[in-house]
Amino acid sequence: MSNTITVEAAIGRDADSASTLEKVSFPVTGMTCAACQSFVERTLEGEKGVQDATVNLMLHNATVTFDPRVTSLAGLVGIVRGTGYGAEMPVANESVFKAQERNDEEQLREYHQLRWKAWVSVLAGLIAMVLSMPLMSMASAGGLQRMRDPFMNWSMSVLDPALRRIMPWMFSISDGTIRWTLFALSAFIIGWAGRRFYVMAWTALLHKTADMNTLVALGTGTAFLYSAASTIAPDFFISHGIAPDVYYEAGLLIIGLVLVGNALESRAKGHTALALRKLVQLQPKTARVLREGEEHDVPIEAIQRGDIILVRPGERIPTDGEVVSGSSGVDESMLTGESLPVQKTASDRVMGGTLNQRGSLQYRATMLGEESTLAQIVRLLRDAQGSRTPIQNLADRISAIFVPSVLGLAIVTFAAWRFFAPGTGMMQAFAAAVTVLVIACPCAMGLAVPTAVMVATGRGATFGLLIKGGEALQRLERSKPTEHANVTSIKRKRRSVPRRSLD
Repeated sequence: MSNTITVEAAIGRDADSASTLEKVSFPVTGMTCAACQSFVERTLEGEKGVQDATVNLMLHNATVTFDPRVTSLAGLVGIVRGTGYGAEMPVANESVFKAQERNDEEQLREYHQLRWKAWVSVLAGLIAMVLSMPLMSMASAGGLQRMRDPFMNWSMSVLDPALRRIMPWMFSISDGTIRWTLFALSAFIIGWAGRRFYVMAWTALLHKTADMNTLVALGTGTAFLYSAASTIAPDFFISHGIAPDVYYEAGLLIIGLVLVGNALESRAKGHTALALRKLVQLQPKTARVLREGEEHDVPIEAIQRGDIILVRPGERIPTDGEVVSGSSGVDESMLTGESLPVQKTASDRVMGGTLNQRGSLQYRATMLGEESTLAQIVRLLRDAQGSRTPIQNLADRISAIFVPSVLGLAIVTFAAWRFFAPGTGMMQAFAAAVTVLVIACPCAMGLAVPTAVMVATGRGATFGLLIKGGEALQRLERSKPTEHANVTSIKRKRRSVPRRSLD
């Protein structure tokens, strides 16, 4: 989602020649599960000139190390777009603070959209369920094949009489009116809230792959098409001895519940970035600059190297610099974890994001934008949260075969119920196969590892610990108990050292 660009030069030499590699990060949108992530990653890695590619499902970006003599950033973006997913050129000269703020805004917007669509779909499904009750209790189908469902039998014996007493008018509506009303309601929800599943499933099919959207689209699409056929041509079903039942409510509730899950995932992604947001919020939006003897409040981006900045008591220091005049205690706990203020006088260094406490300071700006200490910390944390752990490779291998395996299992389930279960009709086998499709989603598989890395690195940053990446976290899990004991003893010794007074 973020549009930040990171370019690093890495020199790799062999016996004959030297090659310069570039590392870039650019946003990738439209990914919903581990299968999406794995497909985009494999496509990028298969491109000539690409040495390494990592796609992050949580941060919605791709980090690629490539040879600029063979391919280009524009070419990499085009490759991702060719897979059916969205990709954008990164915005040059955009600070990590702006990039993170944009990422947070987009994440919040996505969450609100998903939540709104989820609740509307669930409500429509409940309405469709109630409207379907009169259809089941109207004129008897006279020996027609129906799905044997214990829940349906219970609802007909318990809920149907209750609905007749509460809403008798609903049972006076004609069969055709109810069917076409449900058809219109389902078509609207599928075209509005569920459209994303079908578009992505179709895109995946064009590229000869499958993902979570394929499962949802097949399950809900099959239920809708069968119900639509029953609505449009009920006589055809009756002539073949099958009751023209409709299952609009099933498709609507499935779409609604999957969207609820997507909304919860989006909310969880927003929470995992809490540590980053707190760091970004440490930087003031404006600074008080002394120019030609006058004070001017300017945006943080307008500060120039060498400007004299005035910081009053209780204000945060806008950017890194060197104190020119004044004396004050500065709270640097966000960097060092030290709770006591550090005394600052002329020639001392101050860092952006720290809190000036007791006195006024005038300092000369020396490190701006991406060079500042706070910006580097934010960048390191973003890189760590987007890093790849060795265990993620296992999840990717499983997700690559997960969806095809589920599709095959659904076919086997249909055949087993249809041909080997005594007294089971076509509809029971159909319902069992659809159930397999919609309950098997590889989302959690792809989100588990990135979420764990983001939460761990974020919590570490909250306590003043910068963790380089997921690989370090995975190695830490294998550390010996004696190592933990040594760390504990060091902490205890540090607590016993008296703090030096600043007075």
